[in-house]
Amino acid sequence: MPAAVLGQSWARANGPLVIGGLTISLAALRHNAELLRALVGAGRAAFVVKGNAYGHGLVETARAVAPLANRICVYSIEEALALRGAGLSAPILVLGPVPPEALNDAIAAKLELGLWNTGEFARRLVQAARHQQSRATVHVKVNTGLNRLGFEPLEFGDAIEDYLHLSELDVCGVFSHLASAEELDSPYTMHQLETFERAVASAKPLFERAQIAPLRHIAASAAAMLWPQTRLDFARFGIALYGLWPSKQTREASNAHGVDLEPALSYDSKIVAERLVRTGSPIGYGGSFHAPQDMRVGIVPAGYADGIPRALSNRGAFIVAGTLCPIVGRIAMNMTQIDLTPAPQARTGSKVTLIGSDGSASVTADDWANWAGTINYEIVTRLPSELHRVYVG
Repeated sequence: MPAAVLGQSWARANGPLVIGGLTISLAALRHNAELLRALVGAGRAAFVVKGNAYGHGLVETARAVAPLANRICVYSIEEALALRGAGLSAPILVLGPVPPEALNDAIAAKLELGLWNTGEFARRLVQAARHQQSRATVHVKVNTGLNRLGFEPLEFGDAIEDYLHLSELDVCGVFSHLASAEELDSPYTMHQLETFERAVASAKPLFERAQIAPLRHIAASAAAMLWPQTRLDFARFGIALYGLWPSKQTREASNAHGVDLEPALSYDSKIVAERLVRTGSPIGYGGSFHAPQDMRVGIVPAGYADGIPRALSNRGAFIVAGTLCPIVGRIAMNMTQIDLTPAPQARTGSKVTLIGSDGSASVTADDWANWAGTINYEIVTRLPSELHRVYVG
């Protein structure tokens, strides 16, 4: 029997061929969605599930929060079509660029598309809508200072005038993106909001003549929490949906107003081997750690291929038996060594909590980010899609 078939057969009888993986709390996702919806008002919360739902699982996350969503936001056409293929009927907004060859599929799936082009792409979008005897629903983007995608504010009115002359386009929304809303003192956020409002106002007579009122949106998680004036017609919640905070300032300010998110993800494994390492002996690649005394080391079968940043080498920690056990030596592709000295009861087979809580000890995605010199967004989004995920609640 081929190895792949053998593995599938074994998994059906005994469970997945993994030692540990991710547990995602659907109850926590719904709690956060309800909290965020209450913050901005019913019908005004959109939820962002790009990047495999920030590592939490695209389809399962979208299904859990869709009943609470104004719409679901993704980055790519592939993500949007995967959700439609899974039976999701909620409005879906694609925030990123769409290849022209995918436009027929986008229109057939009744997706809403971001648009910042009056050239070839717009013409092909109109042709695709005409071919299907349908209309393409678009949200027109304004560049207010992030300087990535979007029309310049002075170009916005002309672009809207062009679009409104095309019966195949339905201008459903206008939007932008903020650059520094995570900061409590952010004059640039107010500058961007004012720039956006001026651009939209320049096109107001055109919208009134066409008898449409496009939805305005500019706020993501941090802005919606810290800057109520940015909420407009709806806010796009990404990182906060998953119980993580855009910044320390956002957390402190929100907690003061009773907003308490619940992390939805935990990451567990087991000790697969233990060994006694004598004083002075090196541990791991490059001998970057030498045992300061005789010590017991546990081997965890997860490494940087499994989403653990190599930067956690010799500085991070996991939890065993309710106790923090430091990472010793360099993290390898599929293995990490931890010092079991703080957990004398630990043995081969003992549970290891990589992210989550055990007893009074906890390790968070923010801890990983601090140890690795990055942000929690990167930590969870880079958890491989092939990691085993279990959904509870």
